[in-house]
Amino acid sequence: MSLEDSTTRATEIALADEFRSAIEDARERVQAVLEPACPTPAFLQALRDEVQRAVTTPDAVPYPELADADAYWDATVKPQSRSVRDAVEQIVAWLEQRVITTMEVAETDLKSLVDTAAADPGNDPAALRVLVLEEVEARCRDLHHQMAEVLSVLPSSDTLEDARRDGDEAMRAQATADVESLKAAYLRDAGGDDAHQRFAEGQWSETFAERVNHRSSMLAAQAPWRHQEFALVGYERARSEAERIVEESAVRLQAPLRGLQELLLERYDAGVSADA
Repeated sequence: MSLEDSTTRATEIALADEFRSAIEDARERVQAVLEPACPTPAFLQALRDEVQRAVTTPDAVPYPELADADAYWDATVKPQSRSVRDAVEQIVAWLEQRVITTMEVAETDLKSLVDTAAADPGNDPAALRVLVLEEVEARCRDLHHQMAEVLSVLPSSDTLEDARRDGDEAMRAQATADVESLKAAYLRDAGGDDAHQRFAEGQWSETFAERVNHRSSMLAAQAPWRHQEFALVGYERARSEAERIVEESAVRLQAPLRGLQELLLERYDAGVSADA
């Protein structure tokens, strides 16, 4: 036995379609905001090149003052991060209101289903109540899953991860090259005969990785590598804020569903009692 008629089923399908359409619209809007702001390997390379020119030849770049990493953060990264966060917040607020409107229709449809059952419970209202409970649980479960789809509006973080990995590798390669360039001077300063030189060579090899790590930490505090880190961190913070906004929206949308089943069953019981 099913409590649904063709009209109820058509309404349920239409609501699901509307919800999917809302999610897709929001996903496209969020993607249009986040993707252009996300650093890419190519962007990081261009940033490093531009900052290096600003350091070595200030007259060759339009904004030589951005050779200072803190100035770059204040003038570029920080405003962009705030703009991304605000834009995502507006999109999610728009999506949330659209979903709430859909939820209101779904709730009205469920109330109609319950009222129809309560108006004609037959000879066994308790058995019909079980069917009402099963139908309400199924519909609320579907709605709960639909609300969770709000989390899918954010694009993949693959581009950011690629940029982070590429940036780290580029800095590591520079640190390695810098350390390798010091080897000849190290051996020359070690002096001594061939045996002593072989010992010095061994010492160099043993401490090479440590030297590269130390050089990497030094580069990270200098232009253009500090600018690279600021670009990555700024976007990571904006994305983290976007994730928080989306997660909080999903929680808010799912919250009314927790008490809806009980309210609908109480509505059924009240309807049956009133007709008895």
